Amino acid sequence: MIKKVDPGKTSLSDLHQVFRLNDSDELDKKKARLFPSGNTDTEVPTTSIFLASLCAVKEYREELLIALGVNKIKTRNVCLLAYTELESITKENRPDGLLVITSGKHNPVIEWVAFIEAKVGNNLIDENQIARYIEFGKEIGVNNIISISNEMVTSPTDSPVSTKKKSFTLNHWSWKYLSVTAQKLIRTDAVDDEDHVYILSELRRYIDNHKHLRSHNHMGAEWKAAVTKIHPYDPNAKIDKATIDTLISAYKQEEKDISLELTDTSDYLVELLAKEDRGSLIEKMLQEKKVISTSFIINKNKAFQFNIEVDFIRHEVRCTTNIIISKGKAQSQTSTLLKVLDQSGVGASDYIFIKAIYLRKKSVNDEITLRQLLDERDAGDQYSVVDKSFGDEIKVFEIQTRDLLGRDFIGPQSFIVKIEKIAQRFLQQVMSSTIKT
Repeated sequence: MIKKVDPGKTSLSDLHQVFRLNDSDELDKKKARLFPSGNTDTEVPTTSIFLASLCAVKEYREELLIALGVNKIKTRNVCLLAYTELESITKENRPDGLLVITSGKHNPVIEWVAFIEAKVGNNLIDENQIARYIEFGKEIGVNNIISISNEMVTSPTDSPVSTKKKSFTLNHWSWKYLSVTAQKLIRTDAVDDEDHVYILSELRRYIDNHKHLRSHNHMGAEWKAAVTKIHPYDPNAKIDKATIDTLISAYKQEEKDISLELTDTSDYLVELLAKEDRGSLIEKMLQEKKVISTSFIINKNKAFQFNIEVDFIRHEVRCTTNIIISKGKAQSQTSTLLKVLDQSGVGASDYIFIKAIYLRKKSVNDEITLRQLLDERDAGDQYSVVDKSFGDEIKVFEIQTRDLLGRDFIGPQSFIVKIEKIAQRFLQQVMSSTIKT
């Protein structure tokens, strides 16, 4: 235990001892913070802190705004300015913020402008409020609104609310999306200036410790009743609109949260692959088979794609990907596949199922486990997936995990915990192996 600092000799890791603290983590809690928590947890200071960070860090603002199609942010001599609580003349309308992109050094010209409307906690984006801001915007030449809340949307170009007004754009950022994007830029060394890295790190810490900002952690009060209702259905039975709307609203947010959570807890960028009208597609899948299928892509590479299927009749979650081994015949292809899967230390797993699909789209068996194939390899036997009557070469290996959730499926919180753990396991044990090859 050191008692005083000896400049030039004392290690920073020992500084906590001078102040009789237990460890460096205790000292870290004493650090001066750029964005202190506590009295800044309300809506106005939260919005101001985020907007100031957005203006301060070039890479952050470019990442977020380009995703909205605002490409002007990358042109020469541009500047992003942010203002808070600018109100209309009648003071009836007061958006939480205003973003302005200007170009030119000596006499800046406005190139793009948008209102910011932010919510924290359980507060949702209000459609009537947005409608008033649209009218206010039309009066003063603002044709964009970016809403921010804990609500998740499929893409930042979507919105939790809709408008029939033409020539007006509604976009949305969830606080989780803003947090994950900041951390991703830090992790990938995408920010050049170390001071900007510090700002983003502080913003991430601020969001993580904010008592009103969170990820999607509850499927909603009506989830249990809706899931229980369709569990005994025939796959072809029609689901009533109220039940469909409950499931769509909850699951659209959860599938987005899965992509953000996987990105945040791995070395990969995991994105949701979805068409613009995701709600209609989910409704169609539920009505036709009572199964929602979601596609994800890793690092923007279509070769690294996997699906998560949620079966509302079986209460089962299935993760699936296809792996192509292009060299060798069927026996050799299977050996290579097992080497690929061994890279992530999957081991003799009996919950990973492998199906070999041949050129004529035929497969030997749906129920061959990775454990069985590994046992056959170690015994020197011919693999169960090899059948010369189907051809000499396997076109593709389908890799799948299947998890029956039982009562956890109907729990508004337990469902999220289970499906995200399943997705993380599949990413770590299966997808990471294919990425390394």
